[in-house]
Amino acid sequence: MIHAVSSMLSGVMTMSFETTCKIENMQSSYLPDVSIMELSCNDGIKIRMDIHRKVNIFKVGEKVIVTISKSLPQYVEGRDFVAHGYIISKRMENSNYVIYISLWGFILILSTQKPETFSEFKVMDKVYVKIVPQS
Repeated sequence: MIHAVSSMLSGVMTMSFETTCKIENMQSSYLPDVSIMELSCNDGIKIRMDIHRKVNIFKVGEKVIVTISKSLPQYVEGRDFVAHGYIISKRMENSNYVIYISLWGFILILSTQKPETFSEFKVMDKVYVKIVPQS
């Protein structure tokens, strides 16, 4: 189930998106020590992301919770993956609505057939990506 959450934090509206995913594949990138992780999520959302081996705490077949937020989410250091970056593109590709997020050079690509899923996020928004093992 997908959760879109709005809240007031210090007088500023914050937006976040959360979904449950399964890690379907992990393959080597052309870049040294970088893997490409592929996730299938609820409601038909697909995620592909670059991840460096030094911060990769995930395994193929594992279920995770992915959160994308405009504010720093709560996390457990050493257990959760948290990174921040910027939405660099939103566009249609092959009848899918696609968002590209740059996490300081590492790319995360979200793809869905439902454009309203990410309608609150705009190009150049600073976002946080949190990925945690599902308990």
